[in-house]
Amino acid sequence: MTNEELPSRELTTLHLVRHGAVETGGRRLAYGQTDLPLSAEGHAQNDAVLQLALRTVPRPEGVLSSDLSRCLQPAKRLAQRFGVPLRVYPQLREQHMGAWEGRPWGDLSAEDSQGIHDYWEDYVNARPPDGENLREVQERVKAWWREAWPTLRGKRWIIVTHIGVIRSLLCGALDLPLDQALRWAPSRGSLTTLLLAEAGAVIEQLGERPRPPRAVRGRRIALSGSAGTGKTSLGRALAESMGVPFIEEGMRTRLESGLDLHGLGHRQMWELLDELWREQAEREAAAPDGFVADRSAVDFAAFWMRYGFYYQADAPQDFVPRMLRHARSYDGIVLLPWGAIPLVEDGIRSTNPWVQRHYQATVEGLLTRECPELLLRLPSAVAGLEQRLDWVQKRLKSTSS
Repeated sequence: MTNEELPSRELTTLHLVRHGAVETGGRRLAYGQTDLPLSAEGHAQNDAVLQLALRTVPRPEGVLSSDLSRCLQPAKRLAQRFGVPLRVYPQLREQHMGAWEGRPWGDLSAEDSQGIHDYWEDYVNARPPDGENLREVQERVKAWWREAWPTLRGKRWIIVTHIGVIRSLLCGALDLPLDQALRWAPSRGSLTTLLLAEAGAVIEQLGERPRPPRAVRGRRIALSGSAGTGKTSLGRALAESMGVPFIEEGMRTRLESGLDLHGLGHRQMWELLDELWREQAEREAAAPDGFVADRSAVDFAAFWMRYGFYYQADAPQDFVPRMLRHARSYDGIVLLPWGAIPLVEDGIRSTNPWVQRHYQATVEGLLTRECPELLLRLPSAVAGLEQRLDWVQKRLKSTSS
């Protein structure tokens, strides 16, 4: 849903991430605000929802998080991958379970079955000894919301928090009684999106939960830079060393087959770029165990800008944001330096240094601004294929440890 589909032009978008499972020793605990570590399953759930957010969520203004470690851990990673600020709020903690904190529900029921029954019978108003009830959780969240609203309004945010806070936010935004809160049950490691406008609130998605990633997966590496920087030679060598497919760029194949770019109109150029990207996306999707790509999605965004497709009404204006979101699914993007290898007349690429430098400046700016945490900037002083390959392998090894 876009701004144009809502009566109000101002739209606030909240992507609510529920953290993954915590380590409870196999027992059901009333852990509330006890700062338990994530379990192995919880880490996998956080990895999966992080990848889902990177693929589907446009770059937010920032990431907001509870200060408990089970939220703070994925929140830090999301903020780093999106390249946005992280803000931490104790007000976004889970419900405080008081004297029940950290204790098994089975033991609590054995000791005070009536008290536990009364709690679940009226979970909105009943509270654990020395703890909070759900109404008090919502009041805490509402107080935070009133204070934060001037900063949040009209922008996009990711909030990493707990089920009690998510339920409180949804009931408050949709003006539903709090005794309906248990109807909202987004799973651990899931993504819920809430749209807020003057006319009201809409749930765009509720508890979307991807499958956890495979325990062992090859790395997804893309190369970036202008023509003639040595991407293909390095990419092939790197793919061979990693034991994964090399995804060669489709443009070169077409040029070698006789395609004359100068004979294409603006519309035809856009159709070509779109076709090239679809081909690459399909080849990436067909390599679930990792790959090395001759071009990154950021390169396609740079092409879109380089050829001025933003002036073309029938060229989708969301192309660049889509490319940048896709780029964040890579494990690394190697930027090769311009000018380290002399341009050679081969009948394929332009030997005009300003054409290549213009493109290089565009892609370098996008990478530096939008994907700094993924960027591996190959120094100009690293010369020769073996030296370049060794440099990249060492950097990839250090980023995976």
